[in-house]
Amino acid sequence: MEIEQYVEHLGITFPVLMDSNGEVHSQYQQQSAFPSAAYPQDWVIGPDSTIVYRNNGYELDAILSAIGKAQ
Repeated sequence: MEIEQYVEHLGITFPVLMDSNGEVHSQYQQQSAFPSAAYPQDWVIGPDSTIVYRNNGYELDAILSAIGKAQ
């Protein structure tokens, strides 16, 4: 399943970033955030382009809380 199809299948309505050339990765200095470079990593970027949440573990409640606070 392609990513676009998966997003549609899940009913996701928020923008999903596809960083195919690594440009955003470089701008947010992802490697320095987690020296282990563990994947997956969850990031929430606020409307003002600041990182409001980052974690290398899946914690849905924390992610949803960060999204709510960022809006």
